[in-house]
Amino acid sequence: MAETFGEVLKSVRDAHGLSLAALAAQTFYGKTELSYVERGLRQPSAKLADVCDKVLGTTPLLTVLYQLNEGDSVERRTLIKGIAAGINAGGLGMGVFAEQVRDGLLDAIDATHDWDAIVAAYTRRLVVDPTPAFGQSLLTQLTVARHQVVETGGKDVLRASAELGHLYGLWLGNRGDISSAHNWYRTSILLADRSTHMPTMVFTRGRSVSRGIYEGYTLRETIAGADEALALSNRSTPGALEAYSALTHVHALTGDLAKGRTAVIGMHNVATDLPNADAIGGPIQRVASVESYFECRAGSIDDANRVFAEAERILKSAPVWLVEARMYFARAQVAAGDVAAGIDYALTAIRTSGQDARIIGVAVSDILSVVPTDYRSEELYELKTYAAVGPVPWEMLV
Repeated sequence: MAETFGEVLKSVRDAHGLSLAALAAQTFYGKTELSYVERGLRQPSAKLADVCDKVLGTTPLLTVLYQLNEGDSVERRTLIKGIAAGINAGGLGMGVFAEQVRDGLLDAIDATHDWDAIVAAYTRRLVVDPTPAFGQSLLTQLTVARHQVVETGGKDVLRASAELGHLYGLWLGNRGDISSAHNWYRTSILLADRSTHMPTMVFTRGRSVSRGIYEGYTLRETIAGADEALALSNRSTPGALEAYSALTHVHALTGDLAKGRTAVIGMHNVATDLPNADAIGGPIQRVASVESYFECRAGSIDDANRVFAEAERILKSAPVWLVEARMYFARAQVAAGDVAAGIDYALTAIRTSGQDARIIGVAVSDILSVVPTDYRSEELYELKTYAAVGPVPWEMLV
């Protein structure tokens, strides 16, 4: 793992596919001088750091490292370890590195860390732009948090680590890495418990089962997890919102309209008590997303039309949830007998969403589950290419 300016420079150069000679030619520094810097035999200069940043597309990564190069501060060590983690994660382009610096690494310089603001920013980004760059940036921020946990063991950073770790698990789940996602869910619950912060303890449990029902959790596990989350506290918290969401999903899968609508009412009641309810990725959008899913899957086509129309308006700034809502409205159309229209609607939503197709794989499989077995079309064949691989929740109703 890179631990010095020179080692980081070499790692970034290697990731960029440049030889020492090629970097020397582009920076107008001698190959020998650059080699000495990489091996720690010569100290870098501000000019060298700036020029290498520009050539490698990492501005202001190396410049910041140069500024922190004196001494052995916690901030410097944390920043270097975070960069190393990003490099070791693999697949990082240089433009992504620059984004990591702006989104996560630079605030390692600030010892105070506004963890609430950091968690809120990543929560919003998860439903707006959950790209590989997002995942790498979040992993880097988790590295920063990890080192602060080791250095201070403070409850604020434990709480933030639990929430950020859970978001990372959700991102992994979106990308189909279910085993790793579940590991992060479990870790986030342990961190939340260590923090003793009740809302975070409720959230990590509630959100885990809300997503877990689509990632291999059984109905019994989901209901038990939701009940456990709700039993921890009678306060209105984001975790309670997620526990009710989990129950709504269970009742959508089993077709229990009465219990599902009761769970949705529970979500509405919690959401109205929460601060920043109308934030991007916040309670109002969360309720709209889940209620639309429920009515489109379990309700009548009239109910689906009514609820989806409102959800589509509310979810405009949350593209991940919006494309999921559109998938389930397409399912409602197919289930109501308008098969061609539903398939066309789903394909249009996928093509125009700009989102990783793995995010909506389960929803596509759900659409396919209600297509008549004798139906054939080119559009159907195309839609099948987006379907999830492996078992899906309605096939595991135990």
